[in-house]
Amino acid sequence: MTLLHSTLRTFGEAVKVRIGKTTTTRFIALADTTDGRLGLFHHHMLPGAAGAAPHYHTRISESFYVLSGEVTLHDGTRWRTAHAGDFLHVPENAVHGFRNDSDAPAEMLIIFTPAENREEYFEGLAELLADGNTPTRAELVALMEKYDQFEVDEP
Repeated sequence: MTLLHSTLRTFGEAVKVRIGKTTTTRFIALADTTDGRLGLFHHHMLPGAAGAAPHYHTRISESFYVLSGEVTLHDGTRWRTAHAGDFLHVPENAVHGFRNDSDAPAEMLIIFTPAENREEYFEGLAELLADGNTPTRAELVALMEKYDQFEVDEP
């Protein structure tokens, strides 16, 4: 039997991307460190951060754990305010979204299973929004669909 070893990644070592002017995402657990089983991201949103409009994924589940502040989460039927300690699990093909409607910063963990290249999605989004750029709708849709994300009209 071959024993595997564990790898510790400190918060400071995590890759960080800036998404527009309002959000910073740190890649805590990468697909290549979890054998693709899990992706864990720390999401910091300034007041009024737009987040993600209602959407779904066909191959991955997504979960949100609020660390601080208030995060407005779409649970598939309506927008709800979540506070520190609140958790939302979203199975494959279920509509969800998030944003920070409050006047204070908010932090949450986002968990993807399987990991499904979400680092590349967030890097692509950061690149599209870099330097105050406003991507076209077609550019955003192409990025989202490349990484199994499909927007829907609000239910």
